[in-house]
Formats: sequence, C-alpha cells, structure tokens
Amino acid sequence: MRKINALIKYEIINLKRGKLIWVIAALYAFGIQQTISSMNSGDGIFLSVVGVIKVSWLPLNLIMVPILILCMKIGQSHNDIFEIMDISHRKIMLSKLLTLSIIEGFVLILNIIILVVFGVICKVSIGYFLYQSIGYIINTIVFLMVCTSVGLFIGQTISKYLGEVIGFIFVILVFLILCNFYKTSNIIVPLINIRIIPGVFDVISYDKSYLYHNILWLMISFGLLILPYDYKYRKKENRKNTLFQMGVLALSIILCIYLGRSIYLMRPSYYNITSRNEDISAKYSDNKDGTFFGEKKCGYYIDKYNMNLDITNKLKNDCEMEININKSGVNSLELGLYEKLDISKIEIQGKKLKFKRTNHSFIVTLPREYTNNEIINMKVSYEGEINTSWVEGQKSFYVRNNSFFLADVFEWYPKLNDDTDKEYNINIKYAGKNKIYSNLNEKSKSNQYEFQGKDRDVVLISGNISDRTYKGYLFIGNEEYINNNNKCNDLIDFLKTKNNPINRILLSPFIPGINMDKPYEKMFLYSVD
Repeated sequence: MRKINALIKYEIINLKRGKLIWVIAALYAFGIQQTISSMNSGDGIFLSVVGVIKVSWLPLNLIMVPILILCMKIGQSHNDIFEIMDISHRKIMLSKLLTLSIIEGFVLILNIIILVVFGVICKVSIGYFLYQSIGYIINTIVFLMVCTSVGLFIGQTISKYLGEVIGFIFVILVFLILCNFYKTSNIIVPLINIRIIPGVFDVISYDKSYLYHNILWLMISFGLLILPYDYKYRKKENRKNTLFQMGVLALSIILCIYLGRSIYLMRPSYYNITSRNEDISAKYSDNKDGTFFGEKKCGYYIDKYNMNLDITNKLKNDCEMEININKSGVNSLELGLYEKLDISKIEIQGKKLKFKRTNHSFIVTLPREYTNNEIINMKVSYEGEINTSWVEGQKSFYVRNNSFFLADVFEWYPKLNDDTDKEYNINIKYAGKNKIYSNLNEKSKSNQYEFQGKDRDVVLISGNISDRTYKGYLFIGNEEYINNNNKCNDLIDFLKTKNNPINRILLSPFIPGINMDKPYEKMFLYSVD
C-alpha cells in the first residue's frame, strides 16, 4: 500500500504543476452560471431543482475535454523509477484510478452539494428531491467513470504509441460523439441520458432504456480498463488466467451488443401530431405519421365509451363504444387507433368482425348496412407499447410502469377526433404508485381507478406530480411550479382574459401546438418549458 500511496502522491504533484485543474474549475463554474441563467423565463429567474437537472449536462459537457486530457496524461505517465521499485502494473493502474477517483470525487461531491443547496432554497419536499436527484447523481457517476476509462485508454495506447497529438485528436472525437451539444435524440449517445428539450415533467425517464443505457456505458468502461492490461501482460499470465480474462472480455462485448440493440429497439417512435383546425382534405396516406381525423360527413359518431384499461409498461384496453349512425347506407367504419397498438379482436353483439389496419386507424366491415338513427355497440380489444416523440426528440405521449401521459388527439383509444362531447366510463387497473389524474371525475374504488364524465376527449396522466388547490383552482403538475404563487397567478389571469371558466389546470408534458385545438371543457393543459 505504501508503493500505491507514493504513486498517488507522484501523480497529484505532477497535476499541481499543470493548469488542467484550474481549467476544469473555471469551466465548471461557467457551466453553473449558465445553468442559473437558463432559468430566466423573461419575468425574472425562477430557481428550481428541476431547472438545475434540466441543464445538468451542461457543466459536465464543458469539463469533458479537460477531464479526458487529464485522464490521458495520467494514463500515459511513466517513470523509470517504477521499474527500479519493481511496482507491478496492477498497482500502477490502481494508483492511477485512485488518483482520478480523488479528483473526480470532488466533482461528484460538488455536483451533489449544488443540488442540495437548490433543494434547500426552493424548499422542496424530501420525496420529490430524492426522486429528482437519483438520475442526476447516476448521470454524474456514469459520466465520470466513462471519462476516466476512455481517457486512461487513450493515454495508455493511442497517445503512448502514436503520439500525444493523435491522443488529443481522439479526445476531441470522443467529445463530439459523447457530448449533448447538437444532439436531437437519446439512444446510445449522448453519454448523459437526459431529455434534449425537456419540460418540467419527467426530465429523466427512469425506464428500461435508461437502465440499459447506463449499464452499456459502464460495461464499455470496464472493457477499456482491462483491454490494455490483457494485451500487454497476457504472456506473463498463466493460461487459465488468460482464458478467464478473454472469456470475461468476450462476454462483455456480447452484453454490450445486446444492450445496444435493445436500446435501439426501445427508441421512441416519431409521431406527428396534427391539429383539428388544419386542412385535412389531403389523403391520410400522404402523411403516414400524422394524426387520424374522421371525415366530417362519414355518417356516424361515437356517443359513449366504456373502457377497461390495464396499464403496465404496455397499454391494454377492452373498449366498448356506442356508435350512432346519422345517414343511410353505412356498411363500414373507420376509427383512429395508434399503429403500434395491436388489435386482437373487434366484435359487434359477440360476433367477430374482419378489419383492415391503416397507418393510425382501422377499417371494419359491418355485417350489414346500417341506416339513419341506428346504434352500433362495438367492442375493440387491443394492446401495445406507447413511446412517442416529436421533432428534435421531444417526448410526447408514452406509457410506462409508473408514469404515463395520454391526451389530446393522440389515438390511444378508437376515436374519430371530432369536436363532439362523449360520455366516458373508464376503469383502470394500474400497479404504479403514482396517482392518476384526469379531466374526468374520479370515483373512489378499491385497488383501481374509475373515471366518469363528458368531454370532447380524455386526459390521463401519472408520474412524479402532485396537486394543489389555490384560489379555487386545482393545479396539477410539478411540485415546484404548482406551489409557486406567481406561476399560478399568471395562469389564472390568462384564463380570465380568455373568459375560460375551467378551474382545473394541468402543467402537462410537451404537446406540440398546445393552442391548436379547442380546450377541454373540464381541464386546461399548459406545457411548461
């Protein structure tokens, strides 16, 4: 241990002679200043924990290059005295890792202290703070570990054998690949998995994709640490150890391929939400990603819904509809339904019907022609995953185990997307711990939720949100925003200027063109940047 301590002191003394530590400190301070500036909404700076987390990638990205260079220099450092002292490569590597752990530990602690300070200033609840801080801390740890392993690898191999200039070039290339700047989506890169253009709802998505992303980069880090050692000292190891190390490395590569493929398959699907007010005379097939809207004179409309939902990481629904016919000669129906929701059966009076799937709808052939004033009772059973995004990777509608957002014209249930009010009765089986909110009236029921009421459409939302009654208005959304009187007063004043009688306000996730459609009769949706 004395030799390792001596090596650590040697590395730290070398670092003190350079300027990299001061460069890292200056860039980090600048990043924090920019983070605070990003909370300026025009009416002044609104400090918040979620505001820090939204831009938490910025200070880390700014110090990525100097940290990589620091790790590279430590990785390539060597002194003949190491050979004289007969220090093993393992001890040398351990000393380098411990040296970097000391330095980067300060960055981690400083990051946590900053978040704690904001939590105290903003007076957030402990539960809210812990939930928000988990991803913030994980992202920081993964960032530092990856920078350490990549920097050491460049220093031990590329810089050592090809020259320091080539090493610097590789550092810049790594930065361009891993940084969050100019990226429009989170798949395998960027390194810090956080929403590119976030709101205040669910900034870091705690889902399987997020877990796989971080495990993948930790596995890559592990591989980069052991690869130079295996290559250089494989002849000195006995055959069993060599085979074991090669086996571990091979398994790591296989696991990385599996994780990378899984992350790619779990990427959000692009969904182009469209307004009711836009001209929809163009053929639906011309815009396969666009929202489905039924023709105004299609000859039928939906009056009542009765749904039995089962929400896990998928949406499962047995949806019964009362469809009114308002013209003669109707022998088929076309209703909107998101293309990734798989229909298992469609029934009328217990009889299964054939149907044809289109982009975001389905067409069902009726057993006979229906005439004016007749009623069709149809049941559609379907299930599937919902994970959508809009332009620039902006996440919109999704379903996860403990969080989901379903609203507006998105076809998560069979619909025409017309302007008429419908009567809804929705039973929801949901194992998530977070409460479900809706524009419909909630009826208490053991072990499940039940919502009833009339509106033109349905909003269902669950996540790390809460509610607050203020001046006769019910505010639902991010804890920090709904507890801020100024934010609430601004929204109340806005509704009053529009003569809007709605007294239920949801600070919702991102909805493209939130002002495009008519407002709900029982809830006002407002997307917060």
